[in-house]
This record gives sequence, C-alpha cells and structure tokens, in this order.
Amino acid sequence: MNVKRAMLLVLIGAIMMMAGCGSKYNDLVEVNTEFVSAMEDYIDATGNAATAKDVATAINAYADKIEKLAPQIKNVRGKYPELENTTEVPEELKSIEKKMQELEKKVADSYMNMMKYMMNPEVQKAQQRLSNAMMSMQ
Repeated sequence: MNVKRAMLLVLIGAIMMMAGCGSKYNDLVEVNTEFVSAMEDYIDATGNAATAKDVATAINAYADKIEKLAPQIKNVRGKYPELENTTEVPEELKSIEKKMQELEKKVADSYMNMMKYMMNPEVQKAQQRLSNAMMSMQ
C-alpha cells in the first residue's frame, strides 16, 4: 500500500472514529488533534520541500509522529467501534473535522511537489518507513 492511499485511509478512519463522539470521548479528541497536527506539519513540510533531502526529512518526521500515535489510534479505534458507522459529528469535534477537510485540500499540492523526488533512494526509504508506520495503526 502506498503512503498516499494509507494516509487517505487514516483520514477516512479518523473522520469515522470522530463521528458521533461526546464528552466521554476525550481521549479520541486528543489523539485526533495530535494526528491532525502531525499531518499538517507533514503536508506543509513536503509541500515546501526544495530538495530530496527535505522531502525525506519531512517524511521521517511524520513517521516518527505516526509511530508514536499508532498505539493510541489503534486503542481508540478498538475502544469505540460504535463510531465507525455514524454520520453525525458532535459539536466538540467539528473544528477537528473542519481542519482535516482543509488539509485534504492541501494534500494534492504537497504530493505534486514530492513526486519530483520519489525516485531518490533516501525518499523511497522514508516512504517505506511511513507506510509501515501507517500500517501499524490498523
């Protein structure tokens, strides 16, 4: 699975997990806030990268964050399976959902910039590491 597809699945999963949350889901709000922040940093860094080294550094920084968050994401996903099939987003999570939607719009530009460097071995190694980190969230 490539990183773009894994990231899209994580985005969809995060939105699905957030739907229907109430105040009892504070841990879910916290982990999703951290995830969105990490994603924002990644998109900005890869979008502004000027060299293959910049791209690899950005990917590895994101992988670091995902590796740290993966157990928490996996835990809340397993803790609240009832949230996966709801469509209503509670008020306290709407700002997170809005931020994710804004980031989705920036993803294409970020990937277009990254594509220039995808054949670089350092970038490929970082991409593989990120892919593995994303898979660990499932």
